[in-house]
Amino acid sequence: MKKTFKTIVFFLSLTAILASCVTKQKYNELQMKYQRSQDELTFMTSENKNCQDAKKSLTAQLSSLTAEMEQLLADTMRLYRQARGAEREYEKAKKDYDELLQNFADVSTTNQSTINDLLGNLDKYKDELSVKEKMLAMQQDSLTRARAELAIKEQRINEMQSILAQKDAEVKALKDKVSNALKGFEGSGLNVHEKDGKVYVSMDDKLLFASGSWTINEQGLNAIKQLAKVLENETEISVLIEGHTDNVPYRGSGQIKDNWDLSVMRATAVVKALLQNGNIAPTRLSASGRSEYLPLDVNNTPEARAKNRRTEIILTPNLDQLFQLIQGN
Repeated sequence: MKKTFKTIVFFLSLTAILASCVTKQKYNELQMKYQRSQDELTFMTSENKNCQDAKKSLTAQLSSLTAEMEQLLADTMRLYRQARGAEREYEKAKKDYDELLQNFADVSTTNQSTINDLLGNLDKYKDELSVKEKMLAMQQDSLTRARAELAIKEQRINEMQSILAQKDAEVKALKDKVSNALKGFEGSGLNVHEKDGKVYVSMDDKLLFASGSWTINEQGLNAIKQLAKVLENETEISVLIEGHTDNVPYRGSGQIKDNWDLSVMRATAVVKALLQNGNIAPTRLSASGRSEYLPLDVNNTPEARAKNRRTEIILTPNLDQLFQLIQGN
């Protein structure tokens, strides 16, 4: 019994010494990196929506221009038929006129006036036809430009959708790998799920830590070791560890003052356990303390508080390719 007590005191002291190495500046930098990641994802989603809206607008413009072009074509054909009819009338009138000249020396002024009216109408129809043809050419140019712009937008949207689909597939595959690796811990307070394009590994407080402690127990360490094996091969995945507590004030003493400190220490302890049990680049890992302010259950019951005491390991795919596409356009 004395030996066990000495061992616990030793590990608590060691953990306190290691935790003191985490400065407030490092915590703030990690918090800022996480916030930038969230902002970049929000910007990507907004940019994709803007492209979809632009596509809808261009499609509406294309439909309008197509309708105008069809109307111009109809008007052109109508004027063309009218012009052809006028030409035939003119030819007939001229033929009648020639016959009258042959048969009568005194061609009436009325016949001459009729011919002049027909000639005037023919010129009028030709002028209208010329104007309509110019308008049609202008509309065709506008339609060509709109189609080219729409094609560019569609290509950009297709590229973004392709990248997003690829990332969704990668996230699903990653979730399956993590679920398979941690299958032995199902029913022990561990849950793996996908949300907002990320994989969440949520571990209940009882799986990792004793009450008020930030020392990982044996069962929790075994789960972290299995997860570390997966993350070793997923080199493009960023890992954020968030510590969460319930709303019961921390009653301990020493270096830890409140739930903020406790949540940070627990998140940091998981980071260190991953680094110690897997060949993972430290630059991929971030630790964040959330205290009691992101509860899963807002009810003030023992069951709700137990649900809120958790550590979440958030796996985020690399979105650099998507950001480069957005910035390049």
